[in-house]
Amino acid sequence: MSVMEMVIRTTVGFLVLYALCRFLNKKLIAQMTFFDFVAGITIGSVVASSMLMKDVPVYIGMIGLILFCFYTFLSSIIALKSMRGRKILEDEPTYLIRDGKILEEGLKKVRMTADGLVTNLRKKGYFYVDQIEIAMMEMDGSVSVLPKAPYIYAMRKDIFNIQPSRGLAQAFIIDGQILTKSLEALGKDRNWVNNVLQANNIQNVDEVFFAQIDQQGNVYIDKREDTLK
Repeated sequence: MSVMEMVIRTTVGFLVLYALCRFLNKKLIAQMTFFDFVAGITIGSVVASSMLMKDVPVYIGMIGLILFCFYTFLSSIIALKSMRGRKILEDEPTYLIRDGKILEEGLKKVRMTADGLVTNLRKKGYFYVDQIEIAMMEMDGSVSVLPKAPYIYAMRKDIFNIQPSRGLAQAFIIDGQILTKSLEALGKDRNWVNNVLQANNIQNVDEVFFAQIDQQGNVYIDKREDTLK
């Protein structure tokens, strides 16, 4: 491939890609779904292949690029105009916590562990699961959180109603398993766990999906969904 041919291929690829990005109206950046992310990578790969593969005429690569972008644009139009099409193409937000209860089916659907859920809550500034009313995974993969009413960020009228810090919460049961290292860090043992479970009318640790305690001794326990039926 000569230098001139490379210059021509790069120029054509740049101009066509720029025009198509304007045509897509920044759909691949704003409100990005998983499909949009994959589509963006594919578009970049097609442009790179068209520039570097001398065995493929540049116009063939540009036709493939234009056609792929057209399909991407068409899918966004279908999602915009049709509710059924939107559910098929973009899915729906998935509840991870509802009414203060961790939804195991929701976690399974998005392939998230209890540890992953707690990590996402901490990123939102919430270190205690019992403070959360609703948490859901949006279509772009981010987690949105609605705290319970007493834990909504204080307004100016509440500024003098200061509550003591609860410290860093420590999980001690996840998915029916007692976390031995967490108990050691807390200075607790399995007898303490059994007493906590009995105080909450729980007979077996297998019934617990998630449990944590803060530095003030407040315990939060989330039972498995199948034990509530």
